[in-house]
Amino acid sequence: MTTSHPDAAGPGPRGARRLDPGRLTALALVMLAVLFVAVNVLASFTLTAQRVDLTADKLYSLSPATQRVLDEIEEPVTLRLFYSKRLGTQVPAYGIYAERVQDVLREYVDRSDGKVVLEIYDPTPFTPVEDRAVSYGLQQIPLEGADGTVFFGLAGSNTTDDIETIPFIQPDREAFLEYDLTKMIYSLSTGSIGKVGIIGSLKIDGDVRMGQMGRPEQIPPMVVSERIREVLDVETLPIDIQKIPDDISILLVAHPKALPPRTLFAIDQYILAGGKAAIFVDPYAESEAGPMSGGPMAAPPSSTLGPIFEAWGLEMPTDKVVGDRFAARRIGAADGRSFVTYIPWLLLRGPNLDRQSPITSQIDSLAVASAGYLKAKDGADIRLTPLVTSSPGSMLIDVSRLSGATPEPEKLLREYVAGPERFVIAAMVTGTVRTAFPDGRPPLAEDQDDDPNAVFDTVLTASTTPIQAIVVADSDVLTDRFWVQFREFYGRRVAVPGAGNGDFVANALDALTGSSALLDLRGQGSSYRPFEVIEQIKREADRKFQAKEQELRETLADTQKKLDALRNREASTGGPVALSADERGQVQEYQRQILRLRSELREVQRSLREDVERLETKVLFANIALMPIVVAVFAVVLAVWRVRRRARRAAVEA
Repeated sequence: MTTSHPDAAGPGPRGARRLDPGRLTALALVMLAVLFVAVNVLASFTLTAQRVDLTADKLYSLSPATQRVLDEIEEPVTLRLFYSKRLGTQVPAYGIYAERVQDVLREYVDRSDGKVVLEIYDPTPFTPVEDRAVSYGLQQIPLEGADGTVFFGLAGSNTTDDIETIPFIQPDREAFLEYDLTKMIYSLSTGSIGKVGIIGSLKIDGDVRMGQMGRPEQIPPMVVSERIREVLDVETLPIDIQKIPDDISILLVAHPKALPPRTLFAIDQYILAGGKAAIFVDPYAESEAGPMSGGPMAAPPSSTLGPIFEAWGLEMPTDKVVGDRFAARRIGAADGRSFVTYIPWLLLRGPNLDRQSPITSQIDSLAVASAGYLKAKDGADIRLTPLVTSSPGSMLIDVSRLSGATPEPEKLLREYVAGPERFVIAAMVTGTVRTAFPDGRPPLAEDQDDDPNAVFDTVLTASTTPIQAIVVADSDVLTDRFWVQFREFYGRRVAVPGAGNGDFVANALDALTGSSALLDLRGQGSSYRPFEVIEQIKREADRKFQAKEQELRETLADTQKKLDALRNREASTGGPVALSADERGQVQEYQRQILRLRSELREVQRSLREDVERLETKVLFANIALMPIVVAVFAVVLAVWRVRRRARRAAVEA
């Protein structure tokens, strides 16, 4: 008699043939691949306007200000991108950046409801497209190893044939991409939003001075001025002006050093009447400082609106600057071969900037130099809203330690003593204030003539509404050399910002005009991420290194004094003098000390390199090897688990 096995094939369900698990897995993978492709194809046709920006700084998202600009466009604006694909092929970094630029431009088109039209061209050599790019004034760049030139520029036009261009889209300006694009659209659709009047000793809008051979030479406008002119009309006011013109929307006071009384009165009345002001004062203006600045005949490089600040109840001492070890910048040492940490020159970022204010929320960093601090007096009616502050544990440094002779960065760092507070460097000042001239209009200065047109219908004794002024205790924030580097790019002088100073000034003026059209556009972010931990390691190593270096220098100086004393003795006797055994032993001991200190110095430098290299190795391992290892371990664990589960299932069925 023959019996059938329970698992044998038969007509009933128990006799049905089993499918091979391997075939089931393969079939499932094929179905998943088909489903993946189908979902992507469907999404490409139905979800073209749906995007998710997961970048840290929302690099592919448009700000609300840009959306407002797009909503206010009345007539179409056409943007023409001229991008040579050969550039991206030979220089992959440009190809990657060009993809981002195109993605952002398409976002403008999607958000504008047809008001922005995008055209993309590949201007190959000796074609009408190349001729058109040249006619717009876009910059041609020769590509090494290839014939002809390449383009990466943008031209915009409106219905009245106004033209705005970006001659070459620089990756160095990645953080300002949205600003540049929206500014172009804004300029083509609307225009200027007001006029700023600039007054003060700092000629940020350019000047003419006597150069060599007694010939006048033109000083170009600072980059800050160029940034302001992109959205505001600018008028430079004379130092001795006696009334602020009525068409001035904002008053920018830049380093007001020794202003005449009538000028101070004009500023006082302008602000009391509701005028808005951005005021940049300074206890020690590095732009004017020099080896002779501390001399008895030199005017101190400081500025303040003394009587006006006094009437407001605002303090800005002119004998102290803020030192901050944590935000200090590294500058070139006196030997020209190394760098030192200079605690009065700061690069403020992160918690130093108020992220709740639209003025500083989009700014990555702000560079200041020998800045002062602001403080409201007890009982004052004004309110200070800090915009920029130093780090906790900052200290105050006497201005006298910076003026006169060359400052000593190593000594300042070695003698650093952390204080109990942080200091306000820039703030919004609001509140009801009284005039600084209760006795009325002051008399004329000795060298000043009366202006018959400077007539005040009413001399105000108090502000008609709460004042709105932004006060910054540093004028060097406006100066190019502290935040801008200039590069020659195929015959063009390109300003490459190293900090957000221009953004800060432009944001401040935008906020004071009451216009928010371009308020959130600057300093959006960058794909570049500095190694802040590495920079911190370098600062700490610098501190140790400088201490050792100072010890070495002092020992060398002491040894030199001993040797000089021996030489002087030889010279006074008229002949050579033999060194005693004790003196020879002392010289040998000094030499051994010098060798030992140099060895320790090299050890500190080696430790710095090892710490940095160790951290970089960890970062590279985490980014390159760690994730594949995690995935591989997960796959192995999953495979083992599946094998064991099948084994258990087979054992149960048996």
